[in-house]
Amino acid sequence: MTKIERNTNKIIKKLHEREGNDKAILSALRRSNSILSRQATIVWPLLFEYIKEKDTFGENSKQTTSERAIFTALRCYAVFEQGNDVERDREYDNENAISLFRSLSFLRKDEQLREALDRRVRAVLSTTNIEVVTRSLVSLTKIIKANNPAASINYPELANDIYNFQLGFEPARKIAIKWGREYFWINDNKESDED
Repeated sequence: MTKIERNTNKIIKKLHEREGNDKAILSALRRSNSILSRQATIVWPLLFEYIKEKDTFGENSKQTTSERAIFTALRCYAVFEQGNDVERDREYDNENAISLFRSLSFLRKDEQLREALDRRVRAVLSTTNIEVVTRSLVSLTKIIKANNPAASINYPELANDIYNFQLGFEPARKIAIKWGREYFWINDNKESDED
């Protein structure tokens, strides 16, 4: 596990505990577009408690790539958690979770969802704009929640992907290829098995 994955996993496990002020934090995550949002201030103590590596912190008021990555993954987690009793009643375990795009690939098997889902996923895969990607990942998480509330998404892996996506054009394209394979590959393999 990378530092980003370990930190994201620690924060989610803490959020998943029924103790404390987790509902207020989850609500703030859902309402905040970024770590810079005023609503996100309530998230900072938990976020910065677990992000202890010196290279993770920004030296000025700008959010770092690590902070953006972890915050976006946490936001996706919070969106999925909202009112989702199926997810809330089980222990969070990222080892048995699957990637966001693999979860979407299972939804893609539904002919009624496929065209609109393909269009949304292609928009993510074709851009290197991190703002577009982070907004789209939250929207895609909502689609998974609406159609498969029992899904188990690997948020630490998502955070690591978002981190790598921000490192430049070539790393962003490599992450897009990874996501594209996860989204399209399962269905292609199934179709080739049927042929």
